[in-house]
Amino acid sequence: MEREVLRLGEALREERSWETEGVTVLTASVTLPQAEGESRAARRFNRCYRRFCRAYFAYCAHILAPSAAGAFCAARETSAPWEPARAKLDHRVSLRAGAVCSVVCDAQETMYGAPSFRVRRGDVWDMGAGLPMALGEFFPPRTRCAHALLRFARDEALRRVGDGAAYRANWRAMLRRALDTRSFYLTDEGLCFFYPLCALAGAKEGIVTFTMPYDAEKGPFPPEA
Repeated sequence: MEREVLRLGEALREERSWETEGVTVLTASVTLPQAEGESRAARRFNRCYRRFCRAYFAYCAHILAPSAAGAFCAARETSAPWEPARAKLDHRVSLRAGAVCSVVCDAQETMYGAPSFRVRRGDVWDMGAGLPMALGEFFPPRTRCAHALLRFARDEALRRVGDGAAYRANWRAMLRRALDTRSFYLTDEGLCFFYPLCALAGAKEGIVTFTMPYDAEKGPFPPEA
């Protein structure tokens, strides 16, 4: 008997704000995926993103809101320009193929007078079981996945630097130090893995991402349609 494959339903949407002395200093919004139905797999999928939502708002309350309040008070004391801080956690489906669903979540925060900051999370789901998929599931058994990613990233980074990309002087060392094999997602073009903002390059370069084309023999394997 074939397992029922989860379908995405209406997204989870929430918004909150924080005040200081009656003035809104921070607004935060969240939009995250949710699956239809009440099956165990659907509940597991939905619970994951509800927890993510709560964790993000907790981060806003304990880290961003105090900073936003401090910026407001400092600006008021000096009559300097000021705007409320904003935080946004959003998502997109980067690939849906058969029972595989790849979700990219981007969180961006903007504090007046400071550069915008961005954090990314990638999730790949088996929508039949309602379970996340690990990187190793897209490579042959016993593949040294981290080694394969690093080798690809070194070659691609060298090409980009040759084309004028402004990477940090120690980018070769940071390729290994900052690699997280959980930071990946899928697209039609291949398996994408990414590094934290500013790990390999300045903020202007954005979140540095590498796309490994699919290879049915060596991996990464394309998901079955």
